[in-house]
Amino acid sequence: MSTGLLTVSPGALAGVSLKMSNKRGLTNIKRVRLGSVALACLTERKRQISVGGGFRSMGGASQATVQTNLTGLTEADFQAAADAAYNAVFAALAASGVEVLDNSALLAALRESEPPQANGTEYSFPEGNKQSSKAVIYGASVFGGYVPLPEWTPASPGLAGIGSMGLVMSANRVATLFSQQAGEDGVPILGVLIGVSPVRIEADFGSDWRVPDAFGNGGLARTGTLSTETGLSSHPLLTKLEVFPASGKPAQIRTEDEIGIQGGVGSLADTTDGVTQAAQGIGNVLSAFGGSGRQSKTTRYTLEADVPSYTAGVAALASDVTTALAGGLS
Repeated sequence: MSTGLLTVSPGALAGVSLKMSNKRGLTNIKRVRLGSVALACLTERKRQISVGGGFRSMGGASQATVQTNLTGLTEADFQAAADAAYNAVFAALAASGVEVLDNSALLAALRESEPPQANGTEYSFPEGNKQSSKAVIYGASVFGGYVPLPEWTPASPGLAGIGSMGLVMSANRVATLFSQQAGEDGVPILGVLIGVSPVRIEADFGSDWRVPDAFGNGGLARTGTLSTETGLSSHPLLTKLEVFPASGKPAQIRTEDEIGIQGGVGSLADTTDGVTQAAQGIGNVLSAFGGSGRQSKTTRYTLEADVPSYTAGVAALASDVTTALAGGLS
């Protein structure tokens, strides 16, 4: 059973830290056109922590890994979520004092010169620090697909990177078109990408005192825990506002941290051993304890989404994220 969704408070949004590039391109923006609104819906998220032993430890590092997978959503469900996000972005910009103008002529020019990418393609996003994500990308229906921009494309090494070169080239052409159109029209063009994670994974580190055993293992040892919490949160690496001003170079705004929607968006189950077991939606914890030899623990969770809750949550999240990002416009 899913529970109700609660948005974060306006006060919390006011405290969201933003990272901005080319601040000059973010000034005096009161009227815009939307060139792209897309969701990167995480279908898999993996997080690992490694904890070394204490000063008396003779063992190796311990590792804990959590992997979560999202199921239960069809292509139509993801599309509905993307359309709900588009409406929420439009409304949130207006509420922030930014007038959103008709973009039909812009989209016609876009379709003629650079048709959008097909919705539903899955991409892998290595994140560093032994983390990785997989996400399907959907653009709102008004765009006819996913309209990519340069910094939205996954950067994969080796042969995987070669396979994404067509997407990179398309994104560059879209960016060129947006810059030209904004200059000719005198109205900035915005692109909004929101990474939607259905499960937040948080790492915590500390230390604990253990009585040394006969082999000298013990003493002060490092501890680490990975906890999961259902709900929706924006993925900072996949959440960006691109701005193509009427003059000058493009600018970007992104959040440093996650923005979260509290509440259930489905049923979480422990599927580590291939046998479904009931799991609490909040506070599932996997611990690693350094100091008594190498250990390795892996837990896999599967979240069966509740479609109405997921769609409503995406709309609420898109509204909060857009409100926060619009705080970088002036």
